[in-house]
Amino acid sequence: MKVEALTAAIEDQSLTPQEKAQAVYQHSMGMMERLVEHPTSENILTSKQAVSAITDLILSDDQTAKSLLRITSHDFYTYTHSVNVGVTAIMLAKALFSKSDAHDLHELGAGFFLHDLGKVKVDTAIINKPGRLTDREMQRMRTHPYQGYKMLAEAGALSEECRYIVMQHHEFTDGSGYPKRLKGDEIHIYGHICGIADVFDALTAERSYKKAMTPFDALKLMQQQMSHHFDRELFSRFVLLFQ
Repeated sequence: MKVEALTAAIEDQSLTPQEKAQAVYQHSMGMMERLVEHPTSENILTSKQAVSAITDLILSDDQTAKSLLRITSHDFYTYTHSVNVGVTAIMLAKALFSKSDAHDLHELGAGFFLHDLGKVKVDTAIINKPGRLTDREMQRMRTHPYQGYKMLAEAGALSEECRYIVMQHHEFTDGSGYPKRLKGDEIHIYGHICGIADVFDALTAERSYKKAMTPFDALKLMQQQMSHHFDRELFSRFVLLFQ
């Protein structure tokens, strides 16, 4: 995927917000699919450049941003999931930080889109396995946050605190997450944000062994059965995105 093609879609004044959202989503899918297949430092940095353009769009065009939120796909390929989480997490970051200069939303956006990059180091048979993983397979899967962090560090991509997104997006407030079983404020706010978006997309995605939940049902489940996993204030702000 060429960044120029994505930029052209973003700047095309003839497109409706819905058409623009669809075009940007498809370009984003192509970008992530290419990165998953060829996770070179060059492609990582190109993807970061593309995500910067997407972040600008979400920050400046509310109608297209809302359309993007509505069209997130319901399958669970790594690249589809990455785009979905990227979009929803940027929307939450926008709601939280758009009036502050203390957060680089372009860096954040790249971290959100690339949060699962480390899965390219995990056997695809484990990634695509229908059903529950064995303990050994789960142990291997749980290496992907560190693997992604390492890849971004080696590529010189993202600031250290934005790399926390990749390392901490499976950590939960109650300490039941991985890889370090961090609790509460031990988890960076960026990790909290990505973790909420990650769980939401996992619930609303169609899998071989389960049907996709509606956004309403997913949010209800997260509130009633998983609230101990999330920062309460951040989750409340996330829910407001869908009203």
